[in-house]
Amino acid sequence: MAHPVNIAVAQKNAVLGDVSENLRRAEDAIRSAATSGAALVVLPECYLTGYVTSSRAQTLSTAIEREGPELRRIVQVCQEHDMHVIVGFLERENAKCYNSAAVIGPDGIIGIHRKRHLPFIGADRFVDAPEPEKLEVFDTEVGRIGIAICYEIRFPEVMRTLALEGADLIVLPTNWPEHADFLADHFTRVRAAENVVYLAVANRGDSEEGVEFLGASQIVDPAGELIERAGSGEALLVSQIDLDRSREKTLRFRNGELELPLWKDRRPAEYRL
Repeated sequence: MAHPVNIAVAQKNAVLGDVSENLRRAEDAIRSAATSGAALVVLPECYLTGYVTSSRAQTLSTAIEREGPELRRIVQVCQEHDMHVIVGFLERENAKCYNSAAVIGPDGIIGIHRKRHLPFIGADRFVDAPEPEKLEVFDTEVGRIGIAICYEIRFPEVMRTLALEGADLIVLPTNWPEHADFLADHFTRVRAAENVVYLAVANRGDSEEGVEFLGASQIVDPAGELIERAGSGEALLVSQIDLDRSREKTLRFRNGELELPLWKDRRPAEYRL
C-alpha cells in the first residue's frame, strides 16, 4: 500500500543576527508550504540566526535557546496550519553553542539534531561538538525523519546509519557556498540511491558577509533521480513522495529473476569503519 505525503523545501534568504526577521520569513515559508498542500517544510542550515559569524562571542550572541520564544512561535504556526517543520539555528545551551536543526510539529519540538562534523567554515569554527551519541531518527505523523547538516553529507556513515535506523526521509539543511556544486550535482543523488531513501536538501540562494550561497535546493527520490531542484534566489519546492519506496530495500527489476536485496546482502562483520 502506498504511503504518499507532500513535502516542501524552502530556499529562503536570511539575515545574519536578525532573528526576528528570519522568524518572520520562516513563518511565511510555513504558510506558503501549507497553502501548497505540504505536510512538512524544510528550511536551511542556521536559518533563524544566520551562519557566517566571525567570532565565538558573535556566535553565542546570535544563538537562541531550545526553550526560547522563537521555537515556541514556530510551534504555534505549526499548530495553526497542521504542519511539521525542520529548521536550522545556532543553539545556545548554558555556555555551549551548537549548530542544530529542530523537528517541530503541532504538538511541540519532536527532536533536535546537533551537527557532529564541523568544517573550518563560518559559525562551525566557533560552535561546540555535541557529546557522542547515537544518531536518532524522529517519528512524526509525516513519517520517520533523519537529519544530517551540510558537511555531514560527505560522511556516508551518517546517512547509512539513519537509513538503517528506518528513516523514510533524510533532510539536509545546508549553507553550501557557490563552489559546492559538486555536492549538489552528485553527492545528493548518490546518498539517496545507495540508501534507497528520499533526500530533501534546503540551501540558501543569497549571500552573507561576502559568502555567496549556491542555491540548488532539491528533492531526490530513492533511485537517485531528481524530483525538484531550485536555481539561485528564493524558491519553494513541493512534491509528493511515497514512503513505501524508502521502506522497500530490495530492488526488483524482474521478480524472482533479477533482484538486489541491498539490506540482506550487507556484511557488516567484514567492514572496517
